Amino acid sequence: MNNSRRKFPRVPLQGKVDLQLAGIERSGELMDISPSGLQIECRHHLVEHLSNFKSEAGLFPHFELRFKLARHGGAAIKSICDVSYCRRLSQDKYYLGLKFISLSEADESRVMDFIDHAAAA
Repeated sequence: MNNSRRKFPRVPLQGKVDLQLAGIERSGELMDISPSGLQIECRHHLVEHLSNFKSEAGLFPHFELRFKLARHGGAAIKSICDVSYCRRLSQDKYYLGLKFISLSEADESRVMDFIDHAAAA
């Protein structure tokens, strides 16, 4: 997607992200972060799990998300998220755009600090 059209800049980010829905935890790999959300790479089983809970209108459900930012001592950031987009890259590889729905003020501050620090580097 064209970065010049983006409302917020994306900053590359590596690490693991955990998503929990209906008591089942799945994981993916962080790709980048912005103040509004994340992009992750994941496997088919995560997309299939989310798809099982789509609404009648075809929307993915909200779910709990946890990830860590290296600059902040390894404390997990927690959010409620939803899926902005789902792109299939191969039979088992997907990119998901995840939007923060509920993020505490402290975690929002940590995300912004991380982005500001990365932009200054």
